[in-house]
Amino acid sequence: MLLAIHEHAERFFQAHVSTSWVPDYLRQRGVEDDVQRQWRIGYAPNEWRALIRHLRSLGFPDTAIEASGLARRTTRGMLIDFFRDRAMFPITERDATAIAFIGRSRTSEPRYLNSPNTPIYAKGRALFGLHTLSAGAKPVITEGPLDAIAITAAGRGELAGLALCGTRLTPDQVKTLDAAADLRTSGVLVAFDGDRAGQQAAARSYSLLKDAGTAEALVLPSDWDPAAVLGDAGPETLAALLRVRVRPLADLVTDAAIEPWHDSLQYAEGRVGALRAAGAAIATMAPRDVARQVARVAAQLNFDHATVTETTTDSVTARLALADFPTAPTSGNTTTRSGERRASERPLRGPTP
Repeated sequence: MLLAIHEHAERFFQAHVSTSWVPDYLRQRGVEDDVQRQWRIGYAPNEWRALIRHLRSLGFPDTAIEASGLARRTTRGMLIDFFRDRAMFPITERDATAIAFIGRSRTSEPRYLNSPNTPIYAKGRALFGLHTLSAGAKPVITEGPLDAIAITAAGRGELAGLALCGTRLTPDQVKTLDAAADLRTSGVLVAFDGDRAGQQAAARSYSLLKDAGTAEALVLPSDWDPAAVLGDAGPETLAALLRVRVRPLADLVTDAAIEPWHDSLQYAEGRVGALRAAGAAIATMAPRDVARQVARVAAQLNFDHATVTETTTDSVTARLALADFPTAPTSGNTTTRSGERRASERPLRGPTP
């Protein structure tokens, strides 16, 4: 029944889109009418119970409507629509069956509102855009639905944008994607926002993607994102950036490890601290990524390759020792949960605030 409710809700949203602000807004963002239809974008009317009335007229009971996540109870117990005055992007299974929605507001917060978890939808497992993933296309993981749409429009069949339905990539989403695309064959590209938070999130995703095939990242200037590029400069510019601004995802991991030491790199102590941090990061990487990162760290910190390799090897040995001989915490113990010594006992100071 929940799938049927979502099917009728999608038709309802699409029936209201033509008279709403959504088509013009999306055109201004570079999303043309044919692309809007391809992604089945609709509109949730700015009314408290418009969808509920429609679903009731089709015979669906309130218990099922509420269980679908498309309605919620107020503090007084009244059932009201979950989405109001929003552009509606259906989240689908691989076979294009709608199981949830992302609603994009024009003015109010939160800008994006996702369906809550339901018996047919889990945010940590689903990916927006899965139904557009064609055979042979490289999947591109983005932060939001407009980014996914922009990537797909610029990719011209070679790239397929897929947006997270939560705040970060999860192991279950990687499993979902691998089942749909075979990542070891296709590889994967992470195209998060160019700001610090976006690049940090991209770096964190490496641990989930390092065994899935070639993992790369789109690195944009700090105030850019794929949707903004599409709207401001068009698909050809975005397509060019997707060719020339792509780096191995492992680069972001190493850079993130060194970044806290940036203000101390003029000192030997800072360089050694950055070296140890980078070595620890490289020690967790897939073998195919190690040689490049050793060379990058050697060049950035002015160490020879042998020193960086030795530091990385020491980190691997330490990780193996901690795995074999975990230290049980006691009241007088000076180890953390990971088994590392506390900062007060380390021979080097941390980066200067």
